[in-house]
Amino acid sequence: LTASLGLASTQAEDLDLHGLMNTADKALYRAKALGRNQVAVAQ
Repeated sequence: LTASLGLASTQAEDLDLHGLMNTADKALYRAKALGRNQVAVAQ
């Protein structure tokens, strides 16, 4: 069993839910590109 995680956080006024999900998705794809069992945090 392996897991790749993409994490994102924001201030409430900076992004809406759609923008936050897009940012988390980008981090997830970066984690997957790094290989198995990786965590990537959105910058």
